[in-house]
Amino acid sequence: MKQVMTAMLILASIASIASAQDWYHDRDARYQGDHWRAQIFSEVRSDLDHIWSAPNASEKENARLDRTKDELSKMQADLDQGRFDNGLLNDVIDSLKKSADDERLLPRDRDVLNDDLNRLHDYQRNHKHWNS
Repeated sequence: MKQVMTAMLILASIASIASAQDWYHDRDARYQGDHWRAQIFSEVRSDLDHIWSAPNASEKENARLDRTKDELSKMQADLDQGRFDNGLLNDVIDSLKKSADDERLLPRDRDVLNDDLNRLHDYQRNHKHWNS
């Protein structure tokens, strides 16, 4: 019985690792070409949902992340309507920077958030051209 349980735990671990690898691969595929630009804030929110799905964040951290996710949703709705709020984008960038610097995250997840930050900065500089 003990061997069966051990084997099941090993298989579950392998499946979990494979699933995580699939997410990173799927994320890379989502960012091929420029089609993601119209959904940039939804894509960044999706990354946050995945990366911070672990329960190790503090209550304060969870509150900040929830606020950031709400801001990303608002910004996506604004983008869909052709509006832009630079102040709100700065708030999102500041929050993501805190997460990207969080040592509790895996290095690969910090890399994802830093990539998101680069994309948001690019949007901030070039948003008028992205909407053309």
